[in-house]
Amino acid sequence: MPNGWFSWYQVKEGDTLSGIALFWFGNGAEPFWRRIWLANRQVIGEDPNQIFPGQQLKLPLHFSIQYHIEEGDTLFQLADWVYDDGNSWPIIHHANQWIQDPDQIQPSWWITIP
Repeated sequence: MPNGWFSWYQVKEGDTLSGIALFWFGNGAEPFWRRIWLANRQVIGEDPNQIFPGQQLKLPLHFSIQYHIEEGDTLFQLADWVYDDGNSWPIIHHANQWIQDPDQIQPSWWITIP
């Protein structure tokens, strides 16, 4: 994520990533807390349930981009490019619920990447 596309949050006693996501995005569900975790894996580590008071976390800003699907694109590939984690493709699919089969995206479609 380019510098300047996030804000800072200091973890307080009792905080969880889903609680922080609820505060920041207005939704604490899977795609939202995962965005915070992905932006902070170097600080948090591999277990998103292990955050500690005093940690400084980057909170991704509320923005999305419109992306034009090209031949050969996959949601996994796009998630790897945007979030540095291909397994985060459900974040993109969640933002584009009109896509019935996430394995069958078509060139020429425009999708939202949050």
